[in-house]
Amino acid sequence: MLVLVAVASRAKVITAVDEVTAKTEARFDSLTVGQRFHILYTFTYGDSLAAVTPEKFNAGTCRVMDSVWNETKDGSRVTRTGTMTFIPLSVDSSVVPANAFDFVSPAGDTIRAWGDEIQVPIKRIAATAQDLRPLKEQWKAPINYWLWGGIAAGLLVAIAALVWWLNGRRRRGQAIAPQAAIPPDVIALAELDRIAAMNLAARGEFKSHYTLVADTMRRYLEARFRIEAMDRTTFELMDALERREVRIAGLNALLEEADLIKFAKVTPTVESAHAAVQRAREIVMATRPVVVAESVEASAETGAGR
Repeated sequence: MLVLVAVASRAKVITAVDEVTAKTEARFDSLTVGQRFHILYTFTYGDSLAAVTPEKFNAGTCRVMDSVWNETKDGSRVTRTGTMTFIPLSVDSSVVPANAFDFVSPAGDTIRAWGDEIQVPIKRIAATAQDLRPLKEQWKAPINYWLWGGIAAGLLVAIAALVWWLNGRRRRGQAIAPQAAIPPDVIALAELDRIAAMNLAARGEFKSHYTLVADTMRRYLEARFRIEAMDRTTFELMDALERREVRIAGLNALLEEADLIKFAKVTPTVESAHAAVQRAREIVMATRPVVVAESVEASAETGAGR
C-alpha cells in the first residue's frame, strides 16, 4: 500500500514499493572503537526517476567519514550504488539506523526508499574484558618526591654546568650559542624509564600505570608534532595526525588499550602492562627526528678536496 503525504504544489512523498528496489550490505565482521567500516547501499529504479543525494544522514552511534556514489544504466533501468564509510563511537556496540533515500518522478513526486538498520559489533582489545563497570573518577598517582627531587637536582647541575661553559666562552671573546631545549624524545624516554621503575603493575595499580604511559606519549606527540594531544580523545588525536599525514604504527592500539584500562576498568596482566611501556619506547625511538651533523659532512668534503 502506498503512503501519501500532501505537500505544496500537489507534490507527494510516496513510499517506494515497486518503483525502487533497495539493498543494504555491511562489509565487516567485528570492529574496534575508531576502526573504519563500510556499508554498501544499492538502488535499482527506472530511468524516469532522478536520485537525490541525501544532505543529512543519521549515523546513530557512528560517525560518517566519507561517501561515494556511482550509477550504471542497463536499458531503461538504473543501478545506483553508494559506499559509505563510518567509524563506531561506542565501546560496547554501535548501530547505523535505517535511512530514507529519495527519488524524484517526472510529475514532481518524491519516491522514498529505505535502507536497512545495521548493527555494528565491537571487539574488545584486552584479554580480560568480561566485566565492564561504570566509569569512575580518574585516580591520580601519588607524587614521588624523592624521584622528582633527584631529577630536579640533576637538571640544576646541568644548567649550572651550561652557564659556567657559556661564561667561559664569553671570557674568551667567542659567540655564545643559544641554550638548547631538551629534545622531546629524551624527555619521553626518561619518563618511561621512571614509570617502569615505579613497578605499579606488580602492585596491581594498572590504571595508574597506563595513565602515566598514555600521558607521557601525548606530551611527546605535542612536542614532537606540534599538535594538541592532552585534551583530545584517542580518535580525535589519531584523526589530527592522519590529517598531517603522520602515521605511527602501534600508537592507536596502545592508546585504545590505555582507554579501556582507565575508563572501562578492564584488568590486564602484569606482562601486558610491562609490554605497554616497551611499545611506547619503540614508538618514541621510531618517530624521533634524525639529526645529521654538518661538521662531519664538511670534514668529509674537505678531506676529499685535499
